[in-house]
Amino acid sequence: MAEVTVELEMGLTVGDKTQKTAVIRELTAGDIFDAQADSERVVHTEEGPQLVASPSAVGIHTLRRQIAKIGNVEGPLSLAEMRKLHPIDLELLHEECSKLEQAVITSIASREVAQRGRADEGQAES
Repeated sequence: MAEVTVELEMGLTVGDKTQKTAVIRELTAGDIFDAQADSERVVHTEEGPQLVASPSAVGIHTLRRQIAKIGNVEGPLSLAEMRKLHPIDLELLHEECSKLEQAVITSIASREVAQRGRADEGQAES
């Protein structure tokens, strides 16, 4: 599982110490399922109660699971810990998680292309 270290500008203060080194990791399917479940709320509509997930809440719950740790604070971070982050650091974490996700997608795509290339070579030899 891929991990990336990110230096926060403002850091997360816990007690009297400010933690500035974050480690983020790639998501698992379980992280996505759990983030969606944590984001669901019952909304009363004309048709009756419905379960609705807020896209912004899904994003925050996904991000907090992607943070493996900040300093000595192990992830996933609680919502209370997430609220302590400075907006600059929150944006930095979002950006770095997006880069990590893109790198994982690119790696998977490269493997698939290489695999197809090998399959094509085998067909040409027949």
